[in-house]
Amino acid sequence: MADTSVMNHPSMICTDLPADMLEAVVTKLPTVDLLSASCVSHGWLHAVRSSLHTKPRLFPWLILRCLPHPVATTHTIHALDPHSRTWLCVPRHYNSTGKAKEPSPTLNFLHGSTRDRLYALTLSQLLISKDPFGSSCQMEAKGPNVWRQDAVVAEVQGQWVVVVGGGFLTDEGEEEGAVEVYNKQTGMWELAEPMPAEFNGSTYATWLSVAVSEKRLYVIEKKTGWASRFDPESKKWGPTCQLRTIPSVSKWAIVMAGKERLLLVGAGAEGGTGKEVMKVRAWEVDGDSLQVINNNKPMEMPAEMVDRLFPNFDSLDEARRQVCSVEVCGTEHGGYMFDPASMKNGVVMYQFPESVGRAYRESVAVGCSPVLLHQVARCFQS
Repeated sequence: MADTSVMNHPSMICTDLPADMLEAVVTKLPTVDLLSASCVSHGWLHAVRSSLHTKPRLFPWLILRCLPHPVATTHTIHALDPHSRTWLCVPRHYNSTGKAKEPSPTLNFLHGSTRDRLYALTLSQLLISKDPFGSSCQMEAKGPNVWRQDAVVAEVQGQWVVVVGGGFLTDEGEEEGAVEVYNKQTGMWELAEPMPAEFNGSTYATWLSVAVSEKRLYVIEKKTGWASRFDPESKKWGPTCQLRTIPSVSKWAIVMAGKERLLLVGAGAEGGTGKEVMKVRAWEVDGDSLQVINNNKPMEMPAEMVDRLFPNFDSLDEARRQVCSVEVCGTEHGGYMFDPASMKNGVVMYQFPESVGRAYRESVAVGCSPVLLHQVARCFQS
């Protein structure tokens, strides 16, 4: 078996390789190792830059923020580099006093059209990180006017921060899907049209799957398939429709697949009593009409991959089967599908053509973002 230790330590490789060979070597390196490779010599630095220019690493990383229990205030961040298929533990960052920066318990991922970032939302302020690892703060603003428990938070067009739902209770005790939009140019929060009535009782982020394009925010209720889109400029919703394709589908999720195109993912049990198996399928949806594109047949996840995500599904009791779900996060280049209730079962990577594990008691927030070399340097180099 070949010795891979040399590949993990670029400084051990001869520095006077021909430029084309050097670039070929660099292309195989994990992203985090490009940092040390670029410091070997000017030739290595040129090879790193040339490699990233000719073969940009656009496939997004999968980033997990893990809490030991749902009310914990300390966390760890783990990142999957898709180019090397390796997990990295992101080092914790410290302030000027030498103490670790402790985030707000409300820290979660801000959905974006090209990347997800960490944010913290309280009644008094909104903080958004500069990168997906939360190494530093890029934006700080006052909090929204309506207090929320579990809201959808997204950034659209780089100008708007949209806060949707979150279980706000009115004086009458009724749940309301209030929506507020923060305009970065004016620094003001503006109240928008509330979520459509079809989402009543399901306005918590936990019950919704979200996708963000350059112009809009899309949401779908995971159990019913009701979907709608929100325009932050007009502050209006619509159209709203129920995306029902196959009767057996019981859990839904969405992700961007291109310019105003969505990938709709559905999971559900099929088969007779005692012989049921889980099926995972995907359809392309037009972002303007929110209708499934009929000329495209559904893509079905291979059975062996489904078995990895939902092991021993046929032996689970009904209560455990109801917990099984599917979620997807990614960009127009590809992403990841997983069961949010059993991250320990792993993830399935998917990739679009050019044309177009944790325990139950733990709390895991999931983000997806392309990662640039300077962001890796900021987090992994002291």
